[in-house]
Amino acid sequence: MSMATRSVEQHLEFCNTENQKKIIRLHMQGLTFAAMGRELSRDPKTISDTVNKVHARAALGGVAPDQNLTRQVAPGFTTKRVSTAYNMDGDIVLQWHIQEPERQKIEELIAQFVEGFKDELTGIHTTFDAPSGTDDDLMVSYIIGDHHLGMLAHHSETMGDDYDVKISQTLLESAIERLVGSAPAGEVGVLVNLGDFMHINDSTSSTPNSKNLLDSDGRYSKTIRAASNVIKRTVLRMLEKHNEVWLVNVRGNHDPDAALWLNEVMRLYFEEDPRVKVFDNASKFIWWQWGKNLIVTHHGDRIKMSNLHGSIVSNLRHEWGSSDHTFVWTGHIHHKNQEEYGGALFESWNILAPADAWHAGSGYAASRSMTCVILHKSFGEQGRLKANIQELI
Repeated sequence: MSMATRSVEQHLEFCNTENQKKIIRLHMQGLTFAAMGRELSRDPKTISDTVNKVHARAALGGVAPDQNLTRQVAPGFTTKRVSTAYNMDGDIVLQWHIQEPERQKIEELIAQFVEGFKDELTGIHTTFDAPSGTDDDLMVSYIIGDHHLGMLAHHSETMGDDYDVKISQTLLESAIERLVGSAPAGEVGVLVNLGDFMHINDSTSSTPNSKNLLDSDGRYSKTIRAASNVIKRTVLRMLEKHNEVWLVNVRGNHDPDAALWLNEVMRLYFEEDPRVKVFDNASKFIWWQWGKNLIVTHHGDRIKMSNLHGSIVSNLRHEWGSSDHTFVWTGHIHHKNQEEYGGALFESWNILAPADAWHAGSGYAASRSMTCVILHKSFGEQGRLKANIQELI
């Protein structure tokens, strides 16, 4: 098979319709768009757009002969980056193809996963009466920093505490019990998961971007069940205290896709309960208002504070202007940081998880705790409660 024929055949694999295949075959024969338009009785601009779309899909799939790309990626993957080394004569010596899972395929897998659980989840949750005597002016936000459920840590490697799926669940449930039990009965309780709730995003047990292998506790299915169950039990406990419970699942750098299905599972589980609201988490930003308070959440990865501030002001201009108190809550850095910036209070939070072997070996350390923040509709923050790790072990 000649190179030209091979190129045509490869491009045909990226056509979605028979009409697109006809256009690509004519294009590969060297016909102009005008000539193709006459041949097919189509507008040349439409034909040009079709060719460009097919070429773009082919390039993502590793096929762009004019750029010396002729090796297709594996099924379900797309081209992330290509590096090519040439000799003095301009000939290719080496070429590296770096691939990553195709976003559409990931979303399809998430949808299939959720659909598979739908019959089991829908309708399981039985609603019960709301508590009486809640304060209509108060919102209590229970803030989960990077919990890294599914991480495995052993004291012999970290000089700190052990950590696994069971310990992770126990710590979070103990912290929630202490905080919910001590917090005022605000009208709304918000469970704020700031991302990296799960240590691993999929069964490869590696970070999604850099592909670094992670110390994980057992199979991915074990993490899935544990994460779903502990969030479910936390929401149920909060419903005993608050008239409404809002669930915020921010996507982190460890669990950008896993957080999507976790959110969908919780939405399905509580969809018949009018007292539970699950926020959509397709965006990296999740925000809400409570009276004169604006609360914006983001995991905090890959963005500077100045850019974070600018994005909020630009995209939430009306909400920013109508609020007297603005709070921006982030995770990612695993330690407490607080700074006023442009009229807003930016905060990152401590976490309950200990350091894993890599972080401990690199000298990272921080105090461990979980906090809830009490906001008044008109007057802003009214207080905080903290559950320190020493109280929970």
